[in-house]
This record gives sequence, structure tokens and C-alpha cells, in this order.
Amino acid sequence: MRFAKNPNRREVLRTLGALPVLGISSRSSAKGKSQDKVDAVTGPTFIARSDKQEYARLKALDLNDPKVVARQKKMPTGKIGNLSVGRLISGSNLISMNMHARDLDYVTALATHYNTEERVFMTLKLCEEHGINTIVLKNHNFKRFRLSKYWDEWGGKMQWIADVITTDINSYERLLVEHLELGASAAYLWGGASDTWYYQKKQDNIIKAFEIMKKYKIPVGICAHRLEPIAFCQKQGLVPDFYMLTLHHDRYWSAHPKTNRRFMEMYGKDSPDHAQYHDNMFCHNHEQTVAFMQDVKVPWIAFKVLAAGAIGAKDGINYAFKSGADFICLGMFDFQVKQDAELTQKAVAESNSRKRPWVARA
Repeated sequence: MRFAKNPNRREVLRTLGALPVLGISSRSSAKGKSQDKVDAVTGPTFIARSDKQEYARLKALDLNDPKVVARQKKMPTGKIGNLSVGRLISGSNLISMNMHARDLDYVTALATHYNTEERVFMTLKLCEEHGINTIVLKNHNFKRFRLSKYWDEWGGKMQWIADVITTDINSYERLLVEHLELGASAAYLWGGASDTWYYQKKQDNIIKAFEIMKKYKIPVGICAHRLEPIAFCQKQGLVPDFYMLTLHHDRYWSAHPKTNRRFMEMYGKDSPDHAQYHDNMFCHNHEQTVAFMQDVKVPWIAFKVLAAGAIGAKDGINYAFKSGADFICLGMFDFQVKQDAELTQKAVAESNSRKRPWVARA
């Protein structure tokens, strides 16, 4: 599993004393806790003969094969810190089974049965085949699935960005280091923490978390579902390596009226009233977001660009790039990877007239 290629990485971890020293190699470290406790692992489940053949093809696929490399190079890239990142980044909600399925209660069960451990490995390898070289992961993903097997047994090269989920600033460094031990190449402050701390007038915690991450000499980001925490960071003069901010328009059926949108609604109970929040919206004011980000000179990863599946892939991807995003983050099943990669390539090529310049250059 790949660590950020910084020669001082392990020395920094050791001297800061947050946790015991990392293992001798990134692979042995990656195995660590992920092998000790696995909550739910199933064997390969195949739908058809062709599915079984695709499993065998992907497991044997050599990512250094010149034909594969040529295909990967079709994906445009940009720099985040010292990392070269494909413009399409894989999300991990479909690994975490955080489906945002509104009132379709069966969807989580369906995804859980479909996305077995082996299916997750297939999806990761498909992503790499099509030039998607980065994924967002959480430490609990390594507990649900034995993800280190992908790097150890499938020849994976995928780099990953840690989503450190906590609103307890006193636990932040310990959890960050746990992600780094598992092999993360970068990290960002979870959007739920940014939103919550801003709302609770604990904005100093955003600065504290940022300063903690910067000690570890990795690319560092700030994430939010609302624009206000990002505006706060800009006002305070914080200069992260990237922002991760939701972006999607509200021209879809399940969007509730703008007059009924509240700051913390996504952290409360879903309403049965279609005119109120019901796990349906993640970018409350897309026009304001686009306007504000025009002058922000920090790479922008836009996420929830399809409003958790409510917006068509072509529509959402085009809107994100034309509105100024440098990268997009999409949760993808294996059968969506090729299409989303091709749509990203086309959208980037056709976004030269956008108002916000590309901040993250190749």
C-alpha cells in the first residue's frame, strides 16, 4: 500500500509520538489492523459466467502493461501537493454502504449483497485501468473489508486520501495517525466536523485540526458540505493543499425548496415532508458556491456532484467542471466506472471556456 513519498514521513510520526512507530514497509503496515478484525467478509459472488471471467481478468491485469498505461493516460490529471491525481476520484460511500437512498430502504441491502469484498477489489482495479488513481477511504473501510489484500494480492497501486471522521478534536490526531498507518497518502478534515464546529461557533477546532494534519508532511485538505466553513478558512488565511466542497445544481425532482433549507438539516432527522430535508440535498446554494470559488486559488475537489444519484452522470459531471471544480469525487459501482471515466475526459476537454481557471495543473 502506498505512502506519501516523503522521506521524513516515518521520522515525523515517530518523533511526534502519537502512536507507535510504523512498520518496516508500507505493505506490512497496511496489513496491520485490517487483518485483525473484519466485520463482514463474503466470498466471490458471480452473476454470470462473464462476471467470473471479468474477475479473473482484473485480478491478473498488469497495470504496467503498455496498453493499460495508454488507457490510463487518457484521464487528465492535476497536482495536489506532491501527488498526481486523476480528475475523477473514487468515493467510498459504496464501500461504507452509506447510500443516501432517501425512502428506498432496500438499496442499502442490495448494495451490501452486491459489493462483496471481491467486488470491491474488482471495482478498484477497474478504476486503475481507466486512469482513476485515487480514492477516498476511512479507517472503518479496512475493518469491513480486508482492503490491504488489494495492494498485496491484486497488484494495486491506488493512492488514497483519508477521511478522518470525528467531531472530537482531542481524538483527531490519534485517528489521523491510524489512517496514516494504514497507508493514506493525504488527509482532510471531515466535512461533518467542519460544518458542526462552524455551526457551534467552535471554528478554532478547524484551525487546530488543520495544524495537526500539517505536522505530518502530507497533502492536507478541508472538507465541508456548506460554504461557510470554507469562507472561514479563506478569511483566516489558511492555505490547505485542497478544498473538498459539495457541488450540484438543484434542478432535480427530490430537491426541496430553497426557502426551507437550513444549515444543519442533513445532521437531523429526515422529514416525511417532500418540501423539507429528506436525505436529498448536499449543496444548498450552488450559485453562491460557484461564485465564491471563482477567486479561490486552492485546488477544489467537488463531491456529491450527482446529488447521491438524483442527477444524471453526464449532467452532474459537466456542471461541476464547467462551474470550476478541479476534480470530482464520485461513488461508483464497477459497471459505472468506464462510463464515468469517459464522461470526465470529455467534460474536462470541453471546459476550457469556464470562468474559474484550472488551479491544479498537471
